[in-house]
Parts: sequence; structure tokens; C-alpha cells
Amino acid sequence: MLKKIGLLISFFTFGLATDCSAQDNYINVIGIRGGNPTGVTYKHFITRYSVIEGIAGVNFTYNDPKTLAFALTGLYEYHIYITEGLNLFGGAGLSIGGGKKLFLLNAELIGGVEYTFSNFPINFSLDYKPYYSPIHRDFGVKGVGFNEFGLSIRYVIE
Repeated sequence: MLKKIGLLISFFTFGLATDCSAQDNYINVIGIRGGNPTGVTYKHFITRYSVIEGIAGVNFTYNDPKTLAFALTGLYEYHIYITEGLNLFGGAGLSIGGGKKLFLLNAELIGGVEYTFSNFPINFSLDYKPYYSPIHRDFGVKGVGFNEFGLSIRYVIE
């Protein structure tokens, strides 16, 4: 029994050591996001695990290929550290935007994985961002969307 408790304490201590070193990867990053929406992305740690992310870009989600919508997205994310530089994240937020004959207001979820190099100021992330739009079709787009994936490449500011 004591061996099991000692092993559990060792794993817990190792996990804390990994967690403490991983959280020092960055405070602010800025870069580009390919996918939906495509544009500029900025992330900022507000606490050890909490992040706010903003995305400004063009959204290609809707059925008509001629309909492009400019969108501003604000997200709150919670990060879980796996190893130094590698973490998982999940969260939620809102998007607002519009284009020709289109207005969008989306409630969004986000989940993904990101990696920050320890000796090079670059951060990569891959995310999935489903959404729900409560707006009626006569005014905008209504419904659930499952087609917003993204790959972001960011520069670590600090």
C-alpha cells in the first residue's frame, strides 16, 4: 500500500513540475489563422490557465461561395498542459460580423491542441470551432455549423 501511495505522489509531483515549466511558454502571441475564419489571431494569458483569444478575419462558412463575411471572434479558453510546450485547450465565445446581404452572430465552442517551441518564438495550434447561430434565415444564417477548423501560426511576443 505504501508503495502505491509513493508511486502516486511521485507521478503527482512530476506532473506539477511539468505543469509549472509548461505554463511559462508565452503570455502574448500574434499570428495568422488559416481555415474558417481566415485572418489574424491574438492570444493572451490572463491567469495561469485562462486565455482570451481574438480572431479577425473572413468567414467562408456559408453556402453561397460569393458570400464572404468579415467576422470578429472573442473566445475564452482554458489550457491543460501535457508536456513542456504542448497543451490542450477548450472554451467558448461569440462571433459577430457581416457581409453583403448577411449578418452573423454566432455562439461558438473551441477545442484544440497547440505547441510552442522552447528555443524559438513560434506557436502552432490546430483547433475545431463548432457554432450555433440563433438568427433567422431572412436576416442572416440560422443553425448549427460543424465546419470551422483552423491552423494558426503565431509569433511569441512575450
